[in-house]
Amino acid sequence: MMGHSQMQVEPVIQELHIPAGLAGTVELTMDVRCFLVPHTGGLLLIDTGLKGSADAIAAALDRVGAAWSDITDVVLTHWHPDHVGGLGEVVERSPLAAIWTGAADVSQIPSAVPLRPLVERDRVRDIQIVQTPGHTAGHISLLHDDGLLFVGDAVGTAGGVMRRAPEQFTADSARAEESLLRLSLLEPDRMLFSHGPEIPDPVGELRRLLAVNED
Repeated sequence: MMGHSQMQVEPVIQELHIPAGLAGTVELTMDVRCFLVPHTGGLLLIDTGLKGSADAIAAALDRVGAAWSDITDVVLTHWHPDHVGGLGEVVERSPLAAIWTGAADVSQIPSAVPLRPLVERDRVRDIQIVQTPGHTAGHISLLHDDGLLFVGDAVGTAGGVMRRAPEQFTADSARAEESLLRLSLLEPDRMLFSHGPEIPDPVGELRRLLAVNED
């Protein structure tokens, strides 16, 4: 187990409305989270949120006393529009930032600037890439040297409980399950989710979720 992480990550939280019929019979409202992660040379932004996210990201930059020019890198966990919708706005405001994503998702993301592909064990600043395909072919999770694991949409939380991503939005459920097993073996201190707030004992929760599936 890694030492307890005190890293100050600034979340950017937006609301996503999914109309009835897309993910079930009722309309769903869920949060979508991006993260500003400090490093010695500035800030790394994980995901860019929904289209129109610039104001929410600007407010988060204000909260940490930073500017758009402090964003050196943007790492996209996967290509779904609620995670890359704001990319154009971010690129416009942080034109010098390098934009990264999982190699298998590069072709799915419309971008005015070249996307840099990432594979297993690649590093961006203080983060190591963990390939966690399933939700999308190129989905990645990000393990920070400080013991934080950013899991993207590999798994989320709702009502204090860990939940798998909806099957309708998951490209390959079997691979997604293998990726969850991999994440459960990493033993990070904290997990940060693209959908849902942090919960205590995330590794224990994830192992319980996986065990329930085996019964």
